[in-house]
Amino acid sequence: MADRALNIVWIDCEMTGLNPYLPPKDLKAGEDFLPDRILEIACIVTDKDLEPLDDGVEYIVKTEKSVLDRMNAWCIDQHGKTGLTQACMESKYTMEEVDELVTSYITQHFPPGTPALLAGNSVHADKAFLAKDLPLLHSKLHYRILDVSSIKEIGRRWYPSMDWTSKKDEAEHRALSDIKASIAELKRYRQHLFQPVEGRI
Repeated sequence: MADRALNIVWIDCEMTGLNPYLPPKDLKAGEDFLPDRILEIACIVTDKDLEPLDDGVEYIVKTEKSVLDRMNAWCIDQHGKTGLTQACMESKYTMEEVDELVTSYITQHFPPGTPALLAGNSVHADKAFLAKDLPLLHSKLHYRILDVSSIKEIGRRWYPSMDWTSKKDEAEHRALSDIKASIAELKRYRQHLFQPVEGRI
């Protein structure tokens, strides 16, 4: 039986913006500051060889129109085009319910008490939002992360002749499709950059 402790949890979030904590510099005196928040989260657990264990889960957080109207211009345009904005207003899931549901999904795939290794593209940004919005889920994660973008950036510098474009670059900015693109990207890097060490000193 495969060592479940070596599984990898892939998470991608769509947010109202990228600022989970800090007020913007142009915030005027007396104006309220609303930190950005998670709108959608998807999660897939793979084994150590990057093979998904199931279809994963995806949840959209119920969000008030007043919050969505305060997004930056990019988010208003992008989330509007993908249908996420409307889906947020129609969703039945609160942030607390999403926290419990995704945590329950993850714990099924890891031994009790084993922290889950978090993976994704620029996943440190997602992790900051998980700490703020989904604290139960965040408590189940390892302090280390597997950031696909780190491999991409060093690879571009060391092997510039390789094609570094990926489906992730063209993703539609919906959580589940972005995760699948990230997994496929790391599989490609494994094939071309990470060679077996058997027989080497």
